[in-house]
Amino acid sequence: MPLFQPDAWRPFVMALRSTIPPGVREAEFRGTLARGSFGGSIAYDGDTRRAGLDLDRGDRPMDALRPLSALVDGAPVAVRAVADESGAATVSIVAASPQLTFGMGHDILETVLLVAGADPEPYRRVPVRHDGAAVSPGADPAAVTALVGRLLPAAQPADPSALAAAESGLGARLPDDVRALYLAAGSGELIMQPTDEDLFYGFQIMPLDDAAARSYLEPPQRYLSWAYGATEAVAPDPHERVQALATSPAWFVIGDDWGGNLYVVDLAPGPQGTVGQVLFVDHETTMGASWVAPSLTELLTRRPAGMSGPGPQGALVVRVGPRSGKTVADVRPETEVLFTGSALEPVDLSPLAGHGRLRTLVGGAGTIADLAAITGLPALEYLQLDIAGWQELIRAGQVPPNLLAAGLIGRADWAATVEVVNDLLAAWDLPAIEVTEIRPM
Repeated sequence: MPLFQPDAWRPFVMALRSTIPPGVREAEFRGTLARGSFGGSIAYDGDTRRAGLDLDRGDRPMDALRPLSALVDGAPVAVRAVADESGAATVSIVAASPQLTFGMGHDILETVLLVAGADPEPYRRVPVRHDGAAVSPGADPAAVTALVGRLLPAAQPADPSALAAAESGLGARLPDDVRALYLAAGSGELIMQPTDEDLFYGFQIMPLDDAAARSYLEPPQRYLSWAYGATEAVAPDPHERVQALATSPAWFVIGDDWGGNLYVVDLAPGPQGTVGQVLFVDHETTMGASWVAPSLTELLTRRPAGMSGPGPQGALVVRVGPRSGKTVADVRPETEVLFTGSALEPVDLSPLAGHGRLRTLVGGAGTIADLAAITGLPALEYLQLDIAGWQELIRAGQVPPNLLAAGLIGRADWAATVEVVNDLLAAWDLPAIEVTEIRPM
């Protein structure tokens, strides 16, 4: 494979060496390559803060990565390259793996997935069907039909068989006003009269067979990596109209706002919601949705000016440290995520033994007083530590067996990082990662 040939990497390591400042022994690049894209960071003798030579020169390393990215065949790869002042250079390439998530820069080996196919807890939640949930009295199929006919007079209706297939896949009948939308127009830009820019503008109707767009609601598409999905929490809706779900199989996409954000109808609302209420799913958030209107009809005819998002997270996510002013004493029974990364003094986790909801712990270097206390957290499924912390747990045989994924923090010794990753994989009887070593010089 061309990417693994020493000659392919020679221009890059030469450019990397050219950035070494006087008095520095080596330059190290860590990053990722994908077909047509690349990124990462450079450290000098292990220090990412130390500046090299003028990186805007023509021989800057990032320019030399462009032709290399064109050689990536398939999934992205992680890269670590070292060039020293003596002329030696080594490139390590880590192939993509279902068990490994790549980050950027210092922590390119970001997350180790220990249980195949597992999602963070908020994405495993299923909607509860509340007795008495009903369609809004304001829903009016005839009004939707008339409005769509007026705004999109040339629109072609969706094929009734496509509507039936969509409902079969959903496992439920869509509200009558949503059915009216599709039986009037299977696609098109449904734009309201823009008489007031503060009112609902409209949306682009999502075709019933657009599986790619609808797949955004699938858990992995929303959280992208465990490091994101596991460290967030869904705040409850103070009005109890929307259930506290990261995503839901009862959300059906009806349109987008031309900016990647989705409008969905909710067939499993909260206890105070209505069947067929319209929610807004922001593509820049990893979980949850905002309430917009009690029905599609009311969204189109009353054009509500705003939306109601989830309430405050409260104690769901606790960040210990001087900026937040919080300590472990602020952890409550409902707390799901705990950060100790900015703690001034090592945090004693022993008071949290037996906590039934704490599913995520992010610990910075040296911020946890006794790592053994981690084993007292029965709900813990994601743990993020620096390499030294993982080494301590591995040596002591105290890696929590209930973990679904493990996160890595910080730019540590490369060999130690690879060893920790492989030790974690071995503990779950998973194959080791593949690392290819290349010597271009």
